[in-house]
Amino acid sequence: MKSEKIIWGLIFIFVGSILLLDNFGVIEFYWRSVWRFWPLIFILLGASMLYSRLNNNTSIILTAITTLAALLFIGYQGTQPRNNHKTWFHGNSEETHESTSWSSTNNFTETFNPNTKKAELNIQGGATSYTLTDTTTNLFDASVKQHYGNYTLEKISRDSTEVLTFRMRGKKGKWNTDDLDANEAEINLNKNPIWNINVEMGAGETDFDLSQFKVENLHIKGGAASFNMKLGTLHSNTSVFVEAGVAEVDIKVPAKNGCKITIDSGLSSKNFKGFEKQSDGSYITNNYNSASNKIQINLKGGLADFEVSRY
Repeated sequence: MKSEKIIWGLIFIFVGSILLLDNFGVIEFYWRSVWRFWPLIFILLGASMLYSRLNNNTSIILTAITTLAALLFIGYQGTQPRNNHKTWFHGNSEETHESTSWSSTNNFTETFNPNTKKAELNIQGGATSYTLTDTTTNLFDASVKQHYGNYTLEKISRDSTEVLTFRMRGKKGKWNTDDLDANEAEINLNKNPIWNINVEMGAGETDFDLSQFKVENLHIKGGAASFNMKLGTLHSNTSVFVEAGVAEVDIKVPAKNGCKITIDSGLSSKNFKGFEKQSDGSYITNNYNSASNKIQINLKGGLADFEVSRY
């Protein structure tokens, strides 16, 4: 038996066991806490190649022991409460956050035209913690605290819609998604237009309270990321699409709205509080058919942790 097969066999057993235990509520596993340890796979494969010089039985035993030790370490890291971990980018606590020394702080503003009925916001760029919690009399405001990279704000008018693109680029014009010391961007939007919001990032974090806004479409795409979203009741039909890799996705929907969830993911963990599973594999609230306002949520993920709850 090749030792590489032992490594992959144990990894698949580990991932399957974690997903099963998480789905049944036996444990709570935080995938975003362990994604940064993925290079361990290369270490295990390298160790396996070295062990192959030994006799077959010794190679198998050493490979199994090394792999199990690595998986136990990852399992321990993933089951720790969030407040015991270092935060995704900044370290452990508010003390670390408050002591952060930023290289620069920049503000971005786009004025509001009272005739604007619809607006589209495109957010691009990783290694940033994006927060959206408040309104503004402008169309768009953003305050950015940063260590690196350059942010730009562009606006065009398209089919009676104001289209904003808020982008972060590295020094060479490439998106910077690898640095773990994140920038912070606090965003405020005008509450009058109907909003379409698109977020695309590699590694990053979003915390969006959209309960004060009329959101028609929300499209989130990310790799190793954390997405927290709270939706409101101000639009009759809201569509949400989330495509995530190794990510934690937490969506809160108002109990007043009817909501339907469609999920396409074989390995992701899911927790849909207040939803009933349908024969077609979708999940709906008990007021979905009768509610005047509806939210459609489409989820697609790799090793994501999806949670949708009502408030």
